[in-house]
Amino acid sequence: MMTDPLTDFYVHTALVSVENGVNGLGETITVDSDPFPCFINDQAKLVRDAHGQSTIGATTLTCSNRYAALFHMDGVVYQLLSDGSRIPKGRIVLVNTADSGALNLPDHTTVSLV
Repeated sequence: MMTDPLTDFYVHTALVSVENGVNGLGETITVDSDPFPCFINDQAKLVRDAHGQSTIGATTLTCSNRYAALFHMDGVVYQLLSDGSRIPKGRIVLVNTADSGALNLPDHTTVSLV
């Protein structure tokens, strides 16, 4: 198995929180993923969401393709700091997976957050 050439750039840690229904009191239940390494870039840019609508993306997250299945539309991404605190980075609006196949280029997943 080839090592991920982008591993050195994944200097942040994040998790994804998704809604998992409602409890008997009408409160939304959320489920958090396990933490994973990534690169988080806080920079506003114009992106198209999954429905083709233009929106302002506030943050872009890049990680290994092995974490691509964690990202569901409207999930919330949190950055984990070394002290254990969680900083909300935004809601998932678009997920792009780059898979180069036999070209052996760096495969990665890019997620746009608002």
